[in-house]
Amino acid sequence: MKIMRYICEQNSSGLYLGMTVPIVTIVHMGENAPEITRLVTVAYYLPRALQDQPPEPYDPDIVIEEWPPAIVYARGFRGATNEDSIMRERHLLAELLESPELCLPDTFIVAGYTNPAATNRQNEIWFLERQ
Repeated sequence: MKIMRYICEQNSSGLYLGMTVPIVTIVHMGENAPEITRLVTVAYYLPRALQDQPPEPYDPDIVIEEWPPAIVYARGFRGATNEDSIMRERHLLAELLESPELCLPDTFIVAGYTNPAATNRQNEIWFLERQ
């Protein structure tokens, strides 16, 4: 909801920034733990017109970052995104990779392209290649 407030006029410009897709959730896995930790980051792509001078957020928990180019391995899936479906899809993507050691082992991304209230959401699991 913090990002939604930022998008919906609670920013230094007072403007509605518009929605972009995907909304991504960066998930950091616990060391030697099969479950998702609470360390997640939700990210929103600023519309291109705002990227050079993004409006400042009022909420100090919102940080504007520039992401460097990266190689991403992705697998699409439909449906709900809950811990069970995310972990299943993460496992399936790992099985498809010929060289999973090329990817960051403790971080993955869930990308959502459809409204979270939709019944048949379009999503992806992303693995980032090690730099």
